[in-house]
Amino acid sequence: MAPESRGDQIKGVAIFFLALTTFASLLRVYCRAWVIKAFAVDDWLAAAAQILYICFSVFEILGVHYGTGRHIGDIPVEDISKAMQMWWTCEPLYVLTNMCIKASIALFLLRICVHRAHVITIWIVMGITQVYSLFFFLLFILQCRPTSLFWLRFTANPPAGSCMNPDIATGSAYGYSIMSCVTDWTLSILPMFMVWNLQMSTRVKISVILVLAAGAIASAATIVRLPYLPTLADTEDFLYSSSDLTIWSTVETGLGISTAGFATLRPLLRAFLGGGSSAQTGDTSGRQWHRTGSGRNATTDVFEMGDRPDERLGHTVVVGRDGEGSANDRKLNLEGQGARDNGSETSDLRVDDWNSSQSDLAATRPARSSNPWRITVKKSIVQTREG
Repeated sequence: MAPESRGDQIKGVAIFFLALTTFASLLRVYCRAWVIKAFAVDDWLAAAAQILYICFSVFEILGVHYGTGRHIGDIPVEDISKAMQMWWTCEPLYVLTNMCIKASIALFLLRICVHRAHVITIWIVMGITQVYSLFFFLLFILQCRPTSLFWLRFTANPPAGSCMNPDIATGSAYGYSIMSCVTDWTLSILPMFMVWNLQMSTRVKISVILVLAAGAIASAATIVRLPYLPTLADTEDFLYSSSDLTIWSTVETGLGISTAGFATLRPLLRAFLGGGSSAQTGDTSGRQWHRTGSGRNATTDVFEMGDRPDERLGHTVVVGRDGEGSANDRKLNLEGQGARDNGSETSDLRVDDWNSSQSDLAATRPARSSNPWRITVKKSIVQTREG
């Protein structure tokens, strides 16, 4: 038997995701602005999405107070128009919030993109999504003329005017939901190709991919929301029949903001778990990965270079003397293998030294005879893979 009111369910979901998104957004702001001091455009868009979502949740909770989730016959006549107005206000806020958070996720990925194909894919998907979202936003707010007819049509004396066929709004909502799913899955699958060839351990790669691909969770709510879209055309008992649509719209947007916020918290986790101290002592597990292949002088703190337990670093020391005779006859080769396994280091070299294959480590020695010795020590870095 269906409950007489869905108001408490709607209100409970709204409060839960309001708290969750606020927590995730505050951590993101703290991490990006204070921990790593790299607050960028994608963070501003995420902050804007959170503000819009707060407004969305407030109007949703007010709508429950006036009658959202109840049968229209159970709502006082003077509250019906107020509940409808709250519902109408939530829909444009829902679209704007998702526009901001999807743009934020796209810019977040663009900062770490290296391959041109990935950049083009993100721009095409986001361009189509944002244009269609703007179309849907305008369609919804202009579906009735005057606009107030949307919430006043259930009153005793509605204003003169007309609304478009509800089936048009329903069809447009289907298109918007499908477009959202395509965008979410595209932005979730791309990180797999972007990260896999980076010099990270497999464990770190998988963890980073899972974090960046968490946006696909929001698309699950979008898919669940699809069967309830026809309730947009129900003009007889709209506030009750649209309850599931309201709930899953709240879940979809809340998951998008939360996962996008948690995806940026790796530096914060490293700081609290003590990873920052290892970076100071030369351990490469705390080293940040810098973006390459871009014309801008931008870096990203999204990834950290992790230890490669399956690789070893070795060096070959060559000592040579300049003087009479063949240099090869007087060259002494000293080969040593310095291993670095799981954090244990037997060499003073840092990862920064990998860019140079050979480094001069000694200078000219003063002469003691007529045949001076000129000693040069060179060290070659060799990276090998075990197994």
